[in-house]
Amino acid sequence: MSQENVETVGRVLRRYGRQDLEGMLKDIHAEVEIDYSDSNAPDASVYRGHAACRAFVQSRYEDFDERSFDATELIDAPPNAVIALGRMRGRGRASGVAVEAYSVTFWTLCDGKVSRIKLYQTRAGALKDAGLRE
Repeated sequence: MSQENVETVGRVLRRYGRQDLEGMLKDIHAEVEIDYSDSNAPDASVYRGHAACRAFVQSRYEDFDERSFDATELIDAPPNAVIALGRMRGRGRASGVAVEAYSVTFWTLCDGKVSRIKLYQTRAGALKDAGLRE
């Protein structure tokens, strides 16, 4: 199941990068929890369910005129999780400022669908919570 989890998270992130929200939602549980409470962004919060997930992701798309996202590493965290490291590049819609940001997220899966995504400030923090070492 672990490889399937890595493939599922990779597929969701590729669709996210292509701004394919409907495609993303196919692999996301209807009761998903997105915990971005540790974010430095003004919308740091916890989002629950498809409607909140849709609004959260759409706001990410709307903030930028140009935007790309690449998963730089996917780490299997058996039995049902994946740690994803990624890089976002964009140009702010309002400011025109170029932005580059890195992310570390811990993805939990249930029955082949993403049930929880939690943002971490560091790779070490995500690995520790997954019971893994560097």
